[in-house]
Amino acid sequence: MFRKKEFRLVVAGGGTGGHLFPGIAIAKAFCKKQPETQVLFIGTERPFEKRCVTKEGFHHAVAGASGIKGLGFRKKLAAAGRLPLAIASCMIKLIRFRADAVVGVGGFSSGPVILAAWLLRRPVVLHEQNSVPGIANRLSARFAGKIFLTFPGSVAWFPEEKCTLSGNPVREEILGIEPRETDLGSPTLLVVGGSQGAVALNRAVTEALPQLKELGFYIIHQCGEADVERVRACYAEADVDGEILPFIDNMSGAYARADLVLCRSGATTLAELTAMGKGAVLVPFPHATDNHQEINARYLEENGAAEILLESNLSGESLAHLLESLLNNPEALSTMGNNAKRLGHPDASTLVADGILKLTQKTT
Repeated sequence: MFRKKEFRLVVAGGGTGGHLFPGIAIAKAFCKKQPETQVLFIGTERPFEKRCVTKEGFHHAVAGASGIKGLGFRKKLAAAGRLPLAIASCMIKLIRFRADAVVGVGGFSSGPVILAAWLLRRPVVLHEQNSVPGIANRLSARFAGKIFLTFPGSVAWFPEEKCTLSGNPVREEILGIEPRETDLGSPTLLVVGGSQGAVALNRAVTEALPQLKELGFYIIHQCGEADVERVRACYAEADVDGEILPFIDNMSGAYARADLVLCRSGATTLAELTAMGKGAVLVPFPHATDNHQEINARYLEENGAAEILLESNLSGESLAHLLESLLNNPEALSTMGNNAKRLGHPDASTLVADGILKLTQKTT
């Protein structure tokens, strides 16, 4: 009997959870459609990235590229000088892996992989998580056959005929959890500052602990490894009960328990909030490239799905005041969650997987 050819998919990019987790979601959705699939992630050397990828049963390799953001002139020249070698190395990796298609999820490591794929005439699909695309995806757009977007406004940066609004792929474990009903008798606040924590959020929450205790909040607080001992000491001093963790492994469970979320406004976080239908107080990271986190957050705010508290206005007092106003208005809190749910794209990873298959069929 004829055996169908094994498909070989490369996911290019990573470096942060914001790029990596959508890539994993896309890869898993593709494998569901094409069970005979091998997946190779080509990204950075960061241990966090390799750990996440191999945990899912996928292969991982390093692109060999260097980022240029924030570097001085000489270091930028050095990084540019290493680019041809990185492209050549990626071409060898794609040939050895026998790649059928490449999906780029952003991050500096995706650039040489995408260019290598184009030189080898492999189909390229891009996914852009943020409202303002990063440099890698902007430069890679000319080599892509299809571009999937999370936010409608991102189309301004790309050839419109290539673009499809898909939303941002969300991890399966997030989609599989049903949130509990809001319990205003014992409200749970989830504080998430990203995988490394956020010092500004940690500081504001610890300053606000006396008021949060009066409001009756139970707090699940992901504060990052570097700040965990200080934050735990602050909770103990204020005699506030909660779960203070350097990193939350069971994020789906934490979302399900939360009545309200305090977090940054990275694209993956917002995709998870909307998939779960969770209202949030968003504190955009003020130093994000092109201020994309605030632009991300404004999209939710304009659609009634979140409140924004800029870091320049963030303090224990301002945070406690906003949380109290939301807690005292359960109807508004419920409406935020419903509005967030309407913005969600739970089928995003499937849409991207379909796009990869269709593009591959056209070019083979």
